[in-house]
Amino acid sequence: MKTSPRTSRPTRARKAAAGNGPGEPVVDRRRNNSRVLIKDVASQLFFAHGYEVTSIRAIVDACNLTPAAFYNHFATKEELLYEIVAEGHATVGVMMKDALREAAADPARELAAIVSAYVRFHTHHQVFALVANAEYGALPEPRLSAVRAERVRLRGLFEDVIERGASAGRFCLVDAGGMSSPKLAAVAIGDMCLRVAEWYRPEEKLASADVEQAYAAFALRLVGAEP
Repeated sequence: MKTSPRTSRPTRARKAAAGNGPGEPVVDRRRNNSRVLIKDVASQLFFAHGYEVTSIRAIVDACNLTPAAFYNHFATKEELLYEIVAEGHATVGVMMKDALREAAADPARELAAIVSAYVRFHTHHQVFALVANAEYGALPEPRLSAVRAERVRLRGLFEDVIERGASAGRFCLVDAGGMSSPKLAAVAIGDMCLRVAEWYRPEEKLASADVEQAYAAFALRLVGAEP
């Protein structure tokens, strides 16, 4: 997830992630957790149609619930979007921090590990990732600032590893002409990875693990890691 302002979701990316189906949510009627169901279905609708034009009525109809059931869990549609966005950021943050702990305190291994985790989130949680990146800008303050701060913290995980690798002589960064090279490299790597959600197709032959491995190698080359 990146830290740039809200941008429109590319139609091509929307169609790619949605597959060959109509893009409408597939509701599992056996689920009895209404809160989770509302978040899952709303995410699909926000992805397919956009947050602004998706009504609460459309969400509850797709869930086969009443408006009262919605308001039992969420006071507003804004609160629902915030929970979806915050949950996505929290999930990827935990995945990246877990990967760091398992990487044996070596900058190259750490960078490869957090890139793999970041990519894995975007292949395993495509709709959540796409909605979070495209729609978080619809949130009003102070929620918007809270989300932006979390996105900066996530980028900081990349930046910290890159800075330590450069200081240890493990990475050779490109001169950024006055801008912090670790920060610029972190932005480039983060943007590269989050785009995976726009094109990755789980039903095709390319496995998520293969994408993770490839993007880890791309990231290491970008920072000039020692072979």
